[in-house]
Amino acid sequence: MAIKSYANKQAYDAAVKPTIESQVSMLETTREILVDGVNVITTEPTPGDLVMLDESNQVQFLKGGSWIQKANIPSTWVHVGYVVTRKGRQVFIIDKTGTDEKYADVVQFKLDDPTLDGAEHTASIGVRVTGGTSAGYENNTTISYTYAATTLADVVTALNAAIDAAKASLGFTNVLWAYMADANGNKVDAAANATQIIVQLDTWDDYRQYACAGMTHITWGDMPASDIYWKNDGGWTNYWGVQNRARTRAWAVSNGRIPTSMEPVVKNGNDAPVRPSCFEDPTATGYEFCADIRAKFGTYDNYLHYGLGVMYPQKYGSFALGGGAALTAKYGPMTAPTKAGSTKAKFPAMNKAYILSYNNDLLKKGKWFMPGCLEGCELMNDETLAILAPSITKMGTTAINNGTTRWFAERCNVYYARFFYGYSGVLHAYRVDNRLRAQAVTLLDI
Repeated sequence: MAIKSYANKQAYDAAVKPTIESQVSMLETTREILVDGVNVITTEPTPGDLVMLDESNQVQFLKGGSWIQKANIPSTWVHVGYVVTRKGRQVFIIDKTGTDEKYADVVQFKLDDPTLDGAEHTASIGVRVTGGTSAGYENNTTISYTYAATTLADVVTALNAAIDAAKASLGFTNVLWAYMADANGNKVDAAANATQIIVQLDTWDDYRQYACAGMTHITWGDMPASDIYWKNDGGWTNYWGVQNRARTRAWAVSNGRIPTSMEPVVKNGNDAPVRPSCFEDPTATGYEFCADIRAKFGTYDNYLHYGLGVMYPQKYGSFALGGGAALTAKYGPMTAPTKAGSTKAKFPAMNKAYILSYNNDLLKKGKWFMPGCLEGCELMNDETLAILAPSITKMGTTAINNGTTRWFAERCNVYYARFFYGYSGVLHAYRVDNRLRAQAVTLLDI
């Protein structure tokens, strides 16, 4: 470690600092001691610090921000991710890499119980498929089939033949098929082991594909869902909860509301925030209708934070569904068979987190999870992102910023799941067939 002395702060600021070793400097005029660290290991990690595995695969924390010199980190060390927050002896960390994944990527239905008396019967299914002369995603395409069956295997054979014939005649492009399954939904080949027939679209291509006829949509199984969550200051909303104030303000400059009546200090419902100009500019249209919220919150930032910000922790709505860790542990491993004979993850975004593994028992497969709404509030907080940004820039890894739209673990309804909306900075809900950023997190005891 180098030790330097400078006449004053100006001389210190003008000096070139070392990048190989840490330096301690003293300002002669004030006797102030300044430390310029280089890849400093700490046993007391704080937000923004790097999470590493050393050459022995032991967890090490390096001080983040300006103290990072990536080129001088030992080449045998593995970069895992970043410290987001710390609560006592538990550290919330996020993996360095994120990819865009669908929340769900198969659509499954349970066929209405067929009649297994050996006589000939005609039935039909309605599904949302596209291409050729099919009805498209807005309406059911009806596929009729005739069967004379004494086992579920006979029905599957007849139904698959009808599906293939309909695909050839109509020209739809979706992969649709039927198979026998046990009571838990696992594909079985022997009729003696089957209790139901599942009809499956191998990819979820449009949110409306949950709709059906002659069947029951069962993709979600027992996965919980909630269409409401609560925010600060006593109000509620199910779509307009601010998670990142800077992003919401930037959006609201042009897209926010111009009020035409007095704005209430406790906001219920899904109205967007008022524009910053209405709150701050006495010459702006609508300024007079923001008098009560100005008196209550003082600044526009406080209005977004305390009036419209998502309160956390809490146990209402989406926050009462079990949390990211529990949901990922249960639904992340779930797979479905494919018509081609392989398997695929039912819920790719959660699966991406579930399968992540590093060569350390604290960071192996099963320890990681997709962040839930609670972790999302902690991650997307303005102050947290400001602390993470310098470290991410230094390491050049996947961006974690207020402009990236990312999934959270909780489901909203039959075709929506929760996500952070990078366009407007809020906790929202979006169609599960879309690809949004999926980035694993974990809680690490130190």
